[in-house]
Amino acid sequence: MRRWLAIAAVSGLLAGVLLSITPPQNAYDGPLRFAHELAEGRTHLPAFVPWLEMFRHDGRDYLAYPPMVSFVLVPYAILAGGLGQAVANTLFILGSALLLFGLMRKLPGVESLAGRAAVAYTVGSPMLYSASAGDVWVLMHSEGNFFLFLTLFFVLVRRHLLVAGFFFMVAMQTRYSLALASLTFGLLFLQNAPPGARLRTAFRSGLWFTAGAIPALAAVLLFQWWTLGDPLMSPYSAGWREWGLKGPQFALKYFWNNLPVYTYATPTVLPEFPWLRFDASGQSIFVLSPFFLGIFLADVRRPWVQAFLPTVVATFGFYLIYFGSGFAQFGARYVQDVYPLLLPAALSAFGRPGRGWRMALNVLLAYSIAINGYGVYVTRFLNP
Repeated sequence: MRRWLAIAAVSGLLAGVLLSITPPQNAYDGPLRFAHELAEGRTHLPAFVPWLEMFRHDGRDYLAYPPMVSFVLVPYAILAGGLGQAVANTLFILGSALLLFGLMRKLPGVESLAGRAAVAYTVGSPMLYSASAGDVWVLMHSEGNFFLFLTLFFVLVRRHLLVAGFFFMVAMQTRYSLALASLTFGLLFLQNAPPGARLRTAFRSGLWFTAGAIPALAAVLLFQWWTLGDPLMSPYSAGWREWGLKGPQFALKYFWNNLPVYTYATPTVLPEFPWLRFDASGQSIFVLSPFFLGIFLADVRRPWVQAFLPTVVATFGFYLIYFGSGFAQFGARYVQDVYPLLLPAALSAFGRPGRGWRMALNVLLAYSIAINGYGVYVTRFLNP
């Protein structure tokens, strides 16, 4: 009873912190606007909004974001009344923290770190800034995290692959890069299969997982066929085509420009108050949340860590050669996509026996909370 009271107290504290810095409204709320239209049976926005990323097709105005970003907001649009998109974003973050806690309680080697993981995720990482902003660019990552956490929970805890497949497709249709997480789920299916029939059982698991994904994928393809005339034409592609995007989306020439954001970029030191400037070009997660450095010492003896790592590596490689790095951003915004895999794997380093590992994590976590809190103060409240 004492433990559950402590969990409830910490959960309430984290919720209070995030909700207290969440703005009631955000002007960059295209997905919620569209969710309201969907709730009333319309498949486009009533007018072109200049400050939103939009395009016109056949005389109608559309958002250049994946349709699923708005699909999952429809229940919120119906039930939440006048509450803004930023509140929905914060609710996704809090939901992810609860799922992370439940997941880590079941992962061998990191069970005792579940509470620290939830704190690290919510107030020790750029998710804190995300709650303070709530715009469309952070919302998509929060949605992707929530549904990827749900997928992991139903694969590793509840063992319901049909439901897991559905949530995975929802996650993937909010952030297309999450398709890379297929590597992790394929490995998990192999690891969980009995030795005598490993390939056959893993293949069967993959079929159930895929079957669960079909309804969510079908909803998106039908929507794109109905609105754009081509089921494979995403609003992203339609928007880029209208805006005249130049050059390839992926190329090795982007590597050196992207590398600092994902590895060593720091806030700019100023000679006077506020002493630090968190540039919109972004900062490394290893600077803002140094507990992520545990990924380089991850406990690879754990099968689940072995399954998580390929997606983490592939995601970093994917974004290192992408044409943009996420500007404008706080931290490395694109890396948030893989937090559900990166954070548990990084914390596995601190789950080893010995008080020293826990003490090191506590120090790194305290620093992370301090710098992310100060970053939110400087960027959102001191210089909004």
